[in-house]
Amino acid sequence: MMILLTDDQLNKLHAETARLTDEAERLLAAAEATDDPDDWDAWKEADGIAAGHALALQAIAATGDDPDPARPSISFTEWCETFRPTTNPLVPTAPCDGLLFETFGPEIEIVRTTDLARVWTLIEADDDTLYILSGLHTVNRLGYFITEASWHGEDPMEIPYA
Repeated sequence: MMILLTDDQLNKLHAETARLTDEAERLLAAAEATDDPDDWDAWKEADGIAAGHALALQAIAATGDDPDPARPSISFTEWCETFRPTTNPLVPTAPCDGLLFETFGPEIEIVRTTDLARVWTLIEADDDTLYILSGLHTVNRLGYFITEASWHGEDPMEIPYA
């Protein structure tokens, strides 16, 4: 079955994704200010919904139907050259040529204390495709990258991991 969306519907989807991302960031700030597990659960749920919307938009963009051609799209190699991921100082033999930080223990503490504009999340999509998303995400995450250069875009940047 194929579903066709109008430009207006796609623009609404983009706006809803931006709203959900803002809501997830607001809930993250609230969760960081408290130790209440309900706050963290609310943030994880909102972050997952926002990430799902972002992946849906990426799937639409792959078909050429995306009304937002200004959204950056670069390869993994270009991403490495532009943002310069750093080596994991705790585990030089970490996955992804020593660049990936784990999602627990002392490695996540390094990630959490890093400027979020320099944090990127490696995620696995439902179709087993790997993507790098700008920012700190928890749903379907495999690990994190920290880069020398920051991402200052309004929308999350998505890079196919190759």
